[in-house]
Amino acid sequence: MQRASFKCWAFSLAIVLISFISWRQSGESSLFWASIFIVCANNVRIRPLAKIALTVSFATLIITILSAGFGVIENKVFVRGGITRYALGFNHPNALGLYLFNACVAFSALRFGKNPIPDFGLIAVSILINLTFADSRTSALLLVLLAIFLTIFFFVRTDRLRKKVLTYFLVAVFIVIIVSAYLMIAYDPSNPIQFELNKLLSGRLRLANGYFEMQPITLFGSDFSGLPPIYWENGVPSAFVVDNAWCHLLLRFGLIPAFCFLFGYIAILIKAVRQGWWNSIFFGLVLMSIYGLCETLGIHFECNYFLFAVGAELLYTNVFMSEKSSATGRSYSYFEIGNDCV
Repeated sequence: MQRASFKCWAFSLAIVLISFISWRQSGESSLFWASIFIVCANNVRIRPLAKIALTVSFATLIITILSAGFGVIENKVFVRGGITRYALGFNHPNALGLYLFNACVAFSALRFGKNPIPDFGLIAVSILINLTFADSRTSALLLVLLAIFLTIFFFVRTDRLRKKVLTYFLVAVFIVIIVSAYLMIAYDPSNPIQFELNKLLSGRLRLANGYFEMQPITLFGSDFSGLPPIYWENGVPSAFVVDNAWCHLLLRFGLIPAFCFLFGYIAILIKAVRQGWWNSIFFGLVLMSIYGLCETLGIHFECNYFLFAVGAELLYTNVFMSEKSSATGRSYSYFEIGNDCV
């Protein structure tokens, strides 16, 4: 239906095949499904995706919390550092924080360029619910980061300053990925800076380094099922817990799939900076790349649906989509999408 050229079909088939092999090797399918959505992204628009995400997130939050409140499903209780955490019907308190965060991101993507005061209101309520019940510190910090991003994208008006901001964000993404990979390989708990950073990230750096030392990076991933667990919570062992998305990508899915994913992610951001995108796509991709420091869901399509732009922009050309920024009244055209591979 997309009427892609032979070159596009070949490229798309290679991407899907690589991710499929990784799925069979690693036992985790998220990268495979992301590749399917990416190669089928011709003429896809962000607003319908954001509406779906917002509807699903709010519906899931309301139904799950009410069901837990009425005793229909279990309200699991966790304890961390003497603090009681309530999952309110979710399998883990962090999942509650995740859905609150996803709802706020989708709401902001739909309102991108408009006065962010309503967004701030939703973010404040979400942080209050989060810290009162789930104590998901990562999600709370990410919600604060979302508010900062909204402020920057709303108040930066001149093209010259926007170009600088876009470049700074691109550099920030590079730093996040490179530092994640470096600390996965060379984490040193005796280094006070690394130790404090690991503490801030709830032990995520130590876990990534521990699994790396146990099973170095393979070409197409590993399921880690034959290796002993090194992380426990409430007495339950886990075979593989690496919550940093970029470390997870390398360790779980393998070098070749990780290279393909990172190449596409960086390429779309570089093109965005060169063309001066000031839209919800760039906003979401950068936000989710930083989210990847703390959660693997930063590279899952159901959360980072902004990934569709990788396929739409890098595989297709000649069809224009535009997004109007109410902050300036200008219409920004982007995505030269069509039937020829770049």
